[in-house]
Amino acid sequence: AIATGDLNNDLRTDLVCLANDQLQITFNGLEAGLTLPLAKSVTSISLVDYDNDGWLDIFAIGDGLQAFRNQGIGGFTHVSAALGLDSLTGQITQLASADIDRDGDSDLLLAHTTGLKYLRNDGGNANQQLKIRLYGNRSNASGIGIQVETVSTGLRLNRTVQSLPIEIGIGKNKLLHSLNARWFDLSLFNLDVKVKPGETITLTELILPTGSCPYLYAWDGEKHRFVTDLLGASPLGLPVAEGTYIDAAPDEIVWIGDESNFKPIGGNYRLQLTEELREILYLDETKLLSVDVPTGTEVHPTTKLRPTGPHPPADLVALAKRTPLRHAKRSDGLDITIALLANDDLWVSPVELRLPQLRGLAKPYSIELDFGPLDADAPLTLAMTGWLHFGGGMANIAASHHADLPFPFPTLEAQAADGTWRNIDVTVGAPVGKTKTIVVDLADKLPSGAKRLRLSMAFEIHWNRIALFEKTALPSVATMHPTTTDLHWHGYGAIEELPSHLPLTPVHDQTGDTPNWRITPSGWVTRYGDVDELVAAKDNRLALIAAGDELTLDFAAAKMPLQRPNTTRQFFLFTSGWDKDADFHVAQGWTVEPLPWHGMDTQRYGREPRPKLDDGWIKKYNTRWVGPRPLHKLNKLTISK
Repeated sequence: AIATGDLNNDLRTDLVCLANDQLQITFNGLEAGLTLPLAKSVTSISLVDYDNDGWLDIFAIGDGLQAFRNQGIGGFTHVSAALGLDSLTGQITQLASADIDRDGDSDLLLAHTTGLKYLRNDGGNANQQLKIRLYGNRSNASGIGIQVETVSTGLRLNRTVQSLPIEIGIGKNKLLHSLNARWFDLSLFNLDVKVKPGETITLTELILPTGSCPYLYAWDGEKHRFVTDLLGASPLGLPVAEGTYIDAAPDEIVWIGDESNFKPIGGNYRLQLTEELREILYLDETKLLSVDVPTGTEVHPTTKLRPTGPHPPADLVALAKRTPLRHAKRSDGLDITIALLANDDLWVSPVELRLPQLRGLAKPYSIELDFGPLDADAPLTLAMTGWLHFGGGMANIAASHHADLPFPFPTLEAQAADGTWRNIDVTVGAPVGKTKTIVVDLADKLPSGAKRLRLSMAFEIHWNRIALFEKTALPSVATMHPTTTDLHWHGYGAIEELPSHLPLTPVHDQTGDTPNWRITPSGWVTRYGDVDELVAAKDNRLALIAAGDELTLDFAAAKMPLQRPNTTRQFFLFTSGWDKDADFHVAQGWTVEPLPWHGMDTQRYGREPRPKLDDGWIKKYNTRWVGPRPLHKLNKLTISK
């Protein structure tokens, strides 16, 4: 028989175990323990603070009930007789504690050979008792297993939630200096909490971002405008189920904007690439792409989130001859035609989302699209703009335990001439994180006489526009590596207050130095300063960018080619690299190493031997230590810019 809890209030979990005819107490971190002799046989042990003094007492269950009061530095006193428990005979198999009569102290309910016995606690409420009910949104819904830490005058307590509400004695205190629920993802403090007898405090787990992807900002002439996130399809060690990981696609192209919202500053086109979450970015190459696009033509990246590899090269595709959308409806009958016509403020969301613990997933829904008769011989291509709510390791593992959940990735069907729906043999994919456009090549894929298209999925994808084009020749693409780079401290950005159907959007110039999480990946990362040679080529020499860092990429405007007449210049960013979150379920998530390389087996991340590479850059650049605790304002002492 064993029981665990913080018996000496040092915020560490201690152990009580049965050893023959005595209880042995082992204090975490201390060599000396305690031994408590037993007068009767014992089969199980429970820890209950029956007098609300803030110290967990011990109840030994078996032949009767034996109680030991925890007096702090005074040790434990056998109080069975004082509590009137000596008269309780017979075999007891279970003990449960709760404030059954709601008078502010924990009563006992015993499973006795003769039936249930209720022992009312009269007098424990001479001290104050705190009752807390937890509601988890990312962690389990009941908060079972969550640690709750309280600080009050003379007491600092750490309790693990085993039932609801959790009851914590706090002595004579009527005010908590702080109350901290250590959720599995976050640690959030509540300050100056008043304790009111008979009331239960509710702590709800906030839905705040901890891991996702690096952020990209572009200078628009007035401010650093948030563009999107990066490398969401290239996570390291991110599980989709136990022992199975996402196949990383290290190369990505994202649209930045055009000359109206991406403008030079000081003679340079400036991008800011930040790591504002609990992650490490392994950046190998960056380059700016520009395309002069004629009127009536659109250019989009081919990169997207795919269910499996191998991944095709990242490229651009040009589309023209748009076919107007005649009608669109969601599977619940909602007419969504107007909402899908343009990239604007109108969005189409899933009919119903899954539980918060299964974030990123929705109950299956579909979108039926009518573009009129579809020419199966034409080079038709869908361009679909939207964003995907990433689940993350915790949500993925939770979902993997639900065998009834459908395959979430979008699939596409065409309605044939006879009215039947037929699967189209294409990989639709999904937008990689925040708002992006994905393309689906339908050339030689449609049945003859196809009338309509139907897009079905079980991901939480919010769609902004779905348009049909024909593929056309791609205009020439100009490529430029950064003229100068600078890695420095940035901080953790505030999030705009937006409706839930819009992606979380950070604000570049509103930052703080303290993150919401306790643990960050630890290891040696790139020192602050220029990283020109690290991001100049795809050569496995990586800029290791930690939480709170920012990389400035400047591209000399004077080196850009002259713009062609009657065109709009569109800008894109190519990046090659990986990103790793410190989610508990991510392989090697709490350390910077092992370092990735191109050609690695992502299913064996952390177990595959590193090949012989030119790793001289590691000693030259990786001289800055981060983690495991987040660095806050101290980082500002090493700012280079």
